[in-house]
This record gives sequence, structure tokens and C-alpha cells, in this order.
Amino acid sequence: MSKHTPGPWTVEPPSEQTPHIWVNAPTSSGVAKIETCNYDGQGERLIDEDFANARLISAAPDLLDALIMVRDADEDCRQDGLPTIPAPARAKIDRAIAKAEVRS
Repeated sequence: MSKHTPGPWTVEPPSEQTPHIWVNAPTSSGVAKIETCNYDGQGERLIDEDFANARLISAAPDLLDALIMVRDADEDCRQDGLPTIPAPARAKIDRAIAKAEVRS
């Protein structure tokens, strides 16, 4: 399994040189180029949606790290007989980690 590009990932807004929103990383420029295919009916791109998508994508490495920490802490609690995360929440955490690690 390949690993993702290390974070932190940042959002670079459009400029005259680059008309798209880019998600960049310290070791790679252009982790993702964001441009929605939705238009407002008048031919205008939905730039707010583009930025929302870019922010979510740029948060992905941090979110994955946080979910793994929560999962590991939950396992420690389970082994020590302490209260754990409710089963539906834990299942959702496990699915999200599996999806990010291509095990879904």
C-alpha cells in the first residue's frame, strides 16, 4: 500500500498564473487541483464550494492522524477494562481509516 503525501497540506487560492485552487504539501506542489464541475446556471463556477472542498481535502492527513489516535486510545481503554467509544462511532472510525488506507 502506498502512503499519502506527508502533511501539512495547505490551500493555495487561484491567481493570475493558476486559475484553480490547489492543495499543496511541503514535499509536493499540487497534491490536488480543485475545480467543481457545478455551475450556478449562468456559467459561473461555484468558488465557495471549490474552497470548501479544498479545505476538507487539505485537512485529510490531520483527520486521519486524529482518527488513528482515537482508535488506538479506544483499544487501550478496551484492554484495560475502561469505558470505550460507543460501537457505532467506533465502526465509523474504523471504516474511515480503512477507506483512507484502501482497505474498504
